[in-house]
Amino acid sequence: MRFARLATPLIAGALALGVALPVHAATRSISIVNTSVGFDPDPVSGAEGTTFSWTNNDGSTHTSTQESPLALWATGTMSPGTTKSVTIASAGGYPYHCSIHPFMTGTVRVPIRVGPSSGRTSTTFTITMATTAATGSFVYDVQERIGTGAWTNYMTGVTAKSVSFSPSATGTFSFRSRLRNKAVTNAASSWSPRKTITVS
Repeated sequence: MRFARLATPLIAGALALGVALPVHAATRSISIVNTSVGFDPDPVSGAEGTTFSWTNNDGSTHTSTQESPLALWATGTMSPGTTKSVTIASAGGYPYHCSIHPFMTGTVRVPIRVGPSSGRTSTTFTITMATTAATGSFVYDVQERIGTGAWTNYMTGVTAKSVSFSPSATGTFSFRSRLRNKAVTNAASSWSPRKTITVS
């Protein structure tokens, strides 16, 4: 059997249906069950590099198909008892559905990483958007929020998997990111769950 290849930083290597993907080591594996009424649990969250597995515990055939226009994965049909997996490398929010039963929807949430979680104005913090650099037409966008203020762009169109942050003042700083395909209009994940650092 030949597997489709998805040349994106989000999907690690081949979409090896039913098999955890081999290129980037997953930090953990999370199982999602297909039922006659939807996906469980939903939403589901996992760190960058997590393998998400869908198991069809229903009597009908289902799919896990990531929403357009980003459309990063499509497991194909999953007959009852079948499990198929996708490893997600990039922070963001990824809505998906069953293409056979459109009322069945779910969301995968992958938080951004920041480190360290606290420091001083002399500390250089690392903001990690993915386990791998972006390739092709894919890029990462990063937003920053100071305290409870509005979100503003920190960096956009980044291809490196991480960026640095050197604070010029004390306070609480939050960051979030998304994966974007700059070659396709409006093709971006939703923003990732945020992570916060404290500067004293």
